[in-house]
Amino acid sequence: MRLRSASKPGNKQFAPRRRSKRDSNQVLIAPRHFVIVSANSHQKGTDVNEYFEFLAELRGVKSSSLKIDMSEVRRMVADAALLFKAELSRLVQLRRTQISAIAPTSPRTQQVLKQTGIDRLLNLNIEGEPDREDVVHWRIAEGRGYLDQEPSLTPIFEDIERVTGLAAHPVYKGILESIGNCIEHAYKRHPDVAWQMPKDPNWWVFQQVKDEELNVVVCDLGIGVSKALPLKLENEQGLLKKLMHIVRRTKGMDNRALLAAMEYGRSSTNEAKRGKGMTDAHAVIGDHGEGDFYAMSNQGYYMYRKTSKSTAGQHKTVRFKHSINGTILGWRLPLVLASQQGT
Repeated sequence: MRLRSASKPGNKQFAPRRRSKRDSNQVLIAPRHFVIVSANSHQKGTDVNEYFEFLAELRGVKSSSLKIDMSEVRRMVADAALLFKAELSRLVQLRRTQISAIAPTSPRTQQVLKQTGIDRLLNLNIEGEPDREDVVHWRIAEGRGYLDQEPSLTPIFEDIERVTGLAAHPVYKGILESIGNCIEHAYKRHPDVAWQMPKDPNWWVFQQVKDEELNVVVCDLGIGVSKALPLKLENEQGLLKKLMHIVRRTKGMDNRALLAAMEYGRSSTNEAKRGKGMTDAHAVIGDHGEGDFYAMSNQGYYMYRKTSKSTAGQHKTVRFKHSINGTILGWRLPLVLASQQGT
């Protein structure tokens, strides 16, 4: 992304883009918008390109210290903010990079950073507590290893129960299976993966319950579905070939793998508690009756939408220009509030 000299804070002339090794006098400039999918152009918009140029620079950091200028950030969409948090965590974990930052001037962006815990990764001291209605409802969870060792999901589940009055909301299974897949398959070694992955099976979750709607986003920085699925089915080559034949007309290997994963109905572990992985994540919408589900994996994007008036949902795939270097799953579900139960 854009680099500038830290010794000349008033200088508005930015140096040409370059991929050189940074020193202590250079600052990584964050884009105004953190967005993976534009409303009309998917990954073709200028804002999306700038976000991924920024991510590329962030992933390429080799120095022991980094300063990020967040001053111009105005918009942080949940999945893009979650991916940013994951990449910052990777830098700290793998390279022990000391990160500092210039605070955003936007009060809303400041609150987003504090609510999501990104401020701590940036070593920013943001005063006050978030109070904006479009910020305070976000809940954060992250962990390493298996779910039974990660109590950080408890506040997320309790939040859904508090609002809906349901002790076993169907989205629970989708979240658990998605993270379970991350733990079991996303971080396997693969010879074609160039990026450096976390040593532990890290995962990150954002959730919001607001305006009678639940939004959940799950992220990992693993090898992606197109590489994980063949490893998962290495002892079932006939099934893998059949699945890939079914989706052969879909453009892009990552999208074909996403659709094949939807078709696959068994876990490689054959443990009942692990369920059907991506199939369960997708089935959350069908069980609920309406809502959206999307899956991003490397350069693949799958979107499924079902309304209460339709018997079958509509889906589409898009081949991304940029790779997210991992997998992101998301749900949007309208909720029946506890106050409406039995009416």
